[in-house]
Amino acid sequence: MKSALLVIVLIACLQATTVSELKERLSGYGDHPFGSSMINLVSVNMKTGGSLNELKQLLQQIKDELIALTQLQDQENATFTRRSQVDLAKLQATLEQAEQDLDNQRQEQSSLTNELSTLQTRVKEDQAALDRNSRGSGDAQSRLDAENSDFAAKFQDYSDAILACKEAQRLLLNLRGEGASLIQLTQDTKSNLIQTKENFQKIKEILEAHTKKSSLTLFQPIIEGLAEMTTKVNPETLNNVLSLVARLITALQEGQDQLEANHKTQVENLTRLGDDLRNEKQTLQVSLATANNRLKEIQSRLNELDGLINISNAIVEVTQLNIQDATRINELEDQEYSNQKVSRQTEIDIVDRLIEYINQKLSE
Repeated sequence: MKSALLVIVLIACLQATTVSELKERLSGYGDHPFGSSMINLVSVNMKTGGSLNELKQLLQQIKDELIALTQLQDQENATFTRRSQVDLAKLQATLEQAEQDLDNQRQEQSSLTNELSTLQTRVKEDQAALDRNSRGSGDAQSRLDAENSDFAAKFQDYSDAILACKEAQRLLLNLRGEGASLIQLTQDTKSNLIQTKENFQKIKEILEAHTKKSSLTLFQPIIEGLAEMTTKVNPETLNNVLSLVARLITALQEGQDQLEANHKTQVENLTRLGDDLRNEKQTLQVSLATANNRLKEIQSRLNELDGLINISNAIVEVTQLNIQDATRINELEDQEYSNQKVSRQTEIDIVDRLIEYINQKLSE
């Protein structure tokens, strides 16, 4: 009975000694959960009289499994890192493209806004020019109408004057054809001479506004000659008046021809001015229509750009948040991997020390 009790006490002492040695061997790792488990494993094995070689093989197997697990974790981490880098690269590329799109859109927006302002100024200027053109066209047409009306009146005045001169010329030639140097005038002839004199007086008054003074100087001698002949016909006076009338007809014809030439020049100038104004109007209308169409295009594009810029801004913001999230996840994964690697290496170190301890025991 004593012998059995002694054996039990001896085994208990040996177990206590083994645990103490193992804790000393695992100095710094004794409180580690894995260290405590391994100490229990070894102590129990030795307590039950298990084979140290088998225990060593078990420890080596555990170490190999730990190393394999470490390698697997390294591979998984490398794969994760590569995928994370690819994902981050894609996100970064998306961000850069969105920022580039946003920059391009803002540059286009700025350029179109400047063009819009320039076109709006141009439209105002073209519209003002078109208004001036309309007023100019109306003025040119009014001037042309006035010129035609004035010409018609003056031309008719000349025609009436020339006709009157020719009628007077026929009357005087008839008188001269009678051959009498001093004749008694019939009542009809006297009336005709008086009417002719009055006609010349009226014609003079009418032509004073638009006839050369050199022509007007011929009227007074004619009127005076006609007045004289209303009482008696003096051949000398008659011939003198005829000569003056002939000169007046020539002067009036020349005046009428000059009036017509001047009118033609004025009409050509005013017509050319009207044509130029019409051409200018067409050019301005085309320019104005083109500018207004471009304004509509720009405004439509600016509205479209507002939407695109909002989308690009949203993409930039979302992508930046995704990059932040991905970076934070990668940091957490790296930290977890680092902690696992340190923990796994600690476990391998613990097993190595236990193997050293078993080797020591085997060599005793």
